[in-house]
Amino acid sequence: MLADLISQEVFAYLLIMTRLGASLMFIPALGDKTIPARIRLTLAIALSLVVYMTIHDQVPNMPVQTIKLFFLLLKEALIGIIIGVFARLLMSAVHTTGTIIATSTGLAAAQSFDPTQGSQSAMVSTLLTLMAVTLIFVMDIHHQLIWAMVNSYNVFPIGFETLDFGGIAGMAANIVSHSFTLGVQLATPFILYSLIFYISMGVLVRMMPQLPVFFVAMPLNVA
Repeated sequence: MLADLISQEVFAYLLIMTRLGASLMFIPALGDKTIPARIRLTLAIALSLVVYMTIHDQVPNMPVQTIKLFFLLLKEALIGIIIGVFARLLMSAVHTTGTIIATSTGLAAAQSFDPTQGSQSAMVSTLLTLMAVTLIFVMDIHHQLIWAMVNSYNVFPIGFETLDFGGIAGMAANIVSHSFTLGVQLATPFILYSLIFYISMGVLVRMMPQLPVFFVAMPLNVA
């Protein structure tokens, strides 16, 4: 009897950790590659313990069949990944803004490693994303990210029937669309400036063909 009780509690804790750990792999700021994996794992263990003490009564009994246990764990991992990826998609608006600014100012060729994206990006994009991550911690927005992971158990209770993949795909497309729109809106002043600047340079070259436009335009554009 005691062995069954211990098995059920361990199962409940691991089930909760599966969802929260998957979220922490992708969520902005807390799941960035610059944060050591040991710290992220420690945070997932501690957060799962707190959530376990809150909702362990809602966890269903451990399935007897291995295949049911596998699909239950897989479903929890998918929910965690969806939460983290959706939050990461919202963060992509800043990266889009930086890429547009870098292209407009001629700095797109200057590349550096972007820790939030895990790849090489324009230096302006890297700067803006690092500033965004800093603001997340300064303004305690990471508390909202943690609250979203915990509150997901109210939206997707453990053991619910099926995931609405059509609705999830539509929501993902909507988030990507809004993130791109926001990124373009933030970069609109730079787009307008570069348009006016290059038109002016084109008119100037037509009036003074001997003008070395590249050496004149680039410093002015960057400035």
